[in-house]
Amino acid sequence: MKHRIYQIFAAGMVCYAMAAALTACSNDDYLGGHYTTDGAGVVLNVTAQTDKAWSEGDVIGIAAGYGQNDGTARNREYVCQADASSFKNKSGFPIYVKGNTCIVAYYPFVGTDGAEPTITLNTLNQDEVTDYYFAKAEGVTRQTSQVNLAFKHALAEVTLKITAPSGESINSCRLSGFAQKATVNPYTLAKTLDAPEDLVVKGADMKSVTLKLIPQALSADDAVKPQLVLIGSIRSYTIDMSKLQLEAGSSQEAIVNVTDGIGTVDFVPGDSKWEDSGAGGDVKAQ
Repeated sequence: MKHRIYQIFAAGMVCYAMAAALTACSNDDYLGGHYTTDGAGVVLNVTAQTDKAWSEGDVIGIAAGYGQNDGTARNREYVCQADASSFKNKSGFPIYVKGNTCIVAYYPFVGTDGAEPTITLNTLNQDEVTDYYFAKAEGVTRQTSQVNLAFKHALAEVTLKITAPSGESINSCRLSGFAQKATVNPYTLAKTLDAPEDLVVKGADMKSVTLKLIPQALSADDAVKPQLVLIGSIRSYTIDMSKLQLEAGSSQEAIVNVTDGIGTVDFVPGDSKWEDSGAGGDVKAQ
């Protein structure tokens, strides 16, 4: 009799523990390993497009707009599948859409899955620039189970086509007044620019220079003037660059003509995979 009473008591304790666990889950708004804001959520399915060809195994980082307050929605690794379009979560902790938010993503992936990443743009060494791609999907709700991320370059591209006077060769150039470093908020993709630094490029009788630069607003009134200095074998040429427009994903070509010491820079559509920014205007040499 004592043995039967013990069995009944033990079974009752198990039922009580299960009920308590269910109550705790409900109170904590816990779903599938992820805390939710309202006790419900939808697993995010992801596809992505960009001007680069995705390859199976490419890894992008994804976060939800509320990710800084939710460790389950930050810097999740999503891996490109064999179709070169769809991406699946790598760690087994996919992002749940738990309420109204935005989805942001970047490539290539940095840091550790689930930990807030440090995304830094640095263009000081043009031979070692990380060509980041960014994407942002607004208006995502709990009814959104599929998100298509349209990636574009985080940087702007400018090609300088240089025409120098007869007998002159341009062996280096210096770009001043431009921020060459910036940190990026991984939940909004907003940039925080560092102070401007000179970008120096050297070569032998340079006819064309392509630069990848951080998108930023420029002004002739800036403390450090946005300008380009071409260092020639005979003399140097200073060109005002304050009218240059730098937009993410844009590509433009600048015709730099400094023959006889008088030059102009005309921005014309770029012939590249990047989008033409449509920028225009003349820049006079000094």
